[in-house]
Amino acid sequence: MTIEDDARLIFHRTLKAIDPKTVIRKKLKLRGNTLRVGKQEVDLSRFNDVVLIGFGKASLKMGESVEELFGDRIKRGLLVCDRRRNVEVKSDVIIARHPTPDENSFEAGRRITSLVQSCNEKSLILFLASGGGSSLVELPATPEISLEDVGELNRVLIGCGASISEINGVRKSISKIKGGRLGLLASRAPSIALFISDVNPGDLTSLASNPLLPDETTIESAKATIDRYDLKPKLPRSVLKAIKENIGQSNTAGWADNRLADLLLMDNSDALRAASRFAAQLGYRVKIARDLIEGDYEEIAEKLIFSLRNLRNKFADSPVCVISGGEVSCPVKGSGYGGRNQEFVLYCASRLSEIADRSKTAVLSCGTDGIDGNSNAAGSVAIPELISASRDQGIISGDFIQRSDSHSFFKRMGGLICTGPTGNNVRDIRFLLFRPC
Repeated sequence: MTIEDDARLIFHRTLKAIDPKTVIRKKLKLRGNTLRVGKQEVDLSRFNDVVLIGFGKASLKMGESVEELFGDRIKRGLLVCDRRRNVEVKSDVIIARHPTPDENSFEAGRRITSLVQSCNEKSLILFLASGGGSSLVELPATPEISLEDVGELNRVLIGCGASISEINGVRKSISKIKGGRLGLLASRAPSIALFISDVNPGDLTSLASNPLLPDETTIESAKATIDRYDLKPKLPRSVLKAIKENIGQSNTAGWADNRLADLLLMDNSDALRAASRFAAQLGYRVKIARDLIEGDYEEIAEKLIFSLRNLRNKFADSPVCVISGGEVSCPVKGSGYGGRNQEFVLYCASRLSEIADRSKTAVLSCGTDGIDGNSNAAGSVAIPELISASRDQGIISGDFIQRSDSHSFFKRMGGLICTGPTGNNVRDIRFLLFRPC
């Protein structure tokens, strides 16, 4: 196999290992009326009905597994996802848009709030939260904020280069759902929350803009993000007015909820561990760069290349692999096709093409959701020789980077990784591999 084949194999094996159904079967057990959620036990005989509410890219796969486990105990259910998949569920399903909300996102917000308000102390709510929920479920704090306004807000935030924490801080400030407000609304009914996280490890309050957990985000942090990225001229007037007048501000840090269990099913670190295991099985000595989670994609690329060099020097006669995850910042500069993963690979491969032994090196970066930016690819893989070959054909990688058009480059030269939407989302994973002769 080529070194690109190794990278692809590691990625595909990782996707299989972190499938939501596989993880739920391992971490939830039901015997009789006793449900074990992690280390917590819940007596289901206390409840007259079980209500299932899921939102995010993994909600259908999560919902399918939970329905199989609970059977007829689930009386009502609503799952909100970005695509209808070959998944059979009894719950109602709403397909909403990502990364910018649509009318179905607003409908999902209305139906979920109505559903939780119908529950009481004899109801058990099962919340399934995963990445993508920020866009898929929304209910603005004021009717003055239209669907078009929320869509424009999201487009501006996604393209400005802000971190996911900064983006979500602004989203929370204008929502009736986000920033712990859904959890506050549902607090009179017992509930269990299961999370598949696409944010930094240990930071569940950024997942789906945190609809469920107590939240300390303040309006001042939203204002600071808007100022930091000079967003005032770009944001809708209704959004700026709501933030200025603190319409959506209600700090939820102190409310005492009625949650019986919170369980993180998996996050990006689980994907990195799986990838490390599979790379080792192929004979690579592996380093996981856990500190390279967020940051400018060019800076992350340079640091990973430096780490790869050090690993090569340490294990001169062995294949080596540096793995990182998270979500790099990649501001949109043009009107092309692609996303942060493909642009990362294109830039990194271009830099590696300047280094000796470049043909023995490969770089891969992909989203675990199977979607990268506005393209139909999960990401891409490249060796530095690809850059040299493209240059010989008059195809200059830097031109594609300047147009935010990395997808078009890889479509012409090869290297795209197309999985289709995976029904999962634990952020991105990146590999740099080297094999000696």
